[in-house]
Amino acid sequence: MIARNVLGESPWLSKWNSSDIDLVFRKSELHDYKKGDLVCQDFASPAMYFLASGSVWACLRNESGSVKFGIVTKSTLLGLSQLLGNSFQHEAFFEFYAAEDTTALIIPTKVFMERLEAKPNLWRSVTEASIFYQRQCIRLALLLNIGSIKDRLISAIYQYGLSKLLKPPRTPMSLVSVSQEDLADLTQSSRQHVNRALRELEADGLLSLGYKRIDILDPIALENLALARLRQAARR
Repeated sequence: MIARNVLGESPWLSKWNSSDIDLVFRKSELHDYKKGDLVCQDFASPAMYFLASGSVWACLRNESGSVKFGIVTKSTLLGLSQLLGNSFQHEAFFEFYAAEDTTALIIPTKVFMERLEAKPNLWRSVTEASIFYQRQCIRLALLLNIGSIKDRLISAIYQYGLSKLLKPPRTPMSLVSVSQEDLADLTQSSRQHVNRALRELEADGLLSLGYKRIDILDPIALENLALARLRQAARR
């Protein structure tokens, strides 16, 4: 029921009737993934993947292997390009790996398309969600690639740890599934530069570094800094 509720509240299907959502949900399958597991690849199967919980690394496949370039979080629908047929099969090849323990709802593309063909007005919410998601991705790319490493880390830690929570806790919390290497990938930086910036944030009293973990000491202050950067990016 939790997965069904997350699906119905997501921007992709929030304007669908409950009966349409239930039909799609009943014909889909929940699957759990451990950190590091391959969740899905472009056009590898005739299905779309809705992230009911957790997060995944978005990776671009090239001759040298997979290159991480971002984290995709809960309530995202992957594989929408399949709705447009084979138009994108020869474009860039994307893979998605679990960044932490993750649950995905595997939705057969045929089932999804049958609903859209039966009720064309449902396309509107899918299109709106896709445009909104694209804008969010562009904005996040700016936040993670522009500015000082320290500022970019604030946005990365917020996106990875705090933005998934309805309300940030007022007490310290830990990030145990993200490493300094992961943060370097997210901010397109080096581990050495990330470590130096994390030490600055530690000196500021925002976080504490431990063995394979980052403790956020002041989640509210970190959120305020991250949201200030987000508002600044929105004005550009």
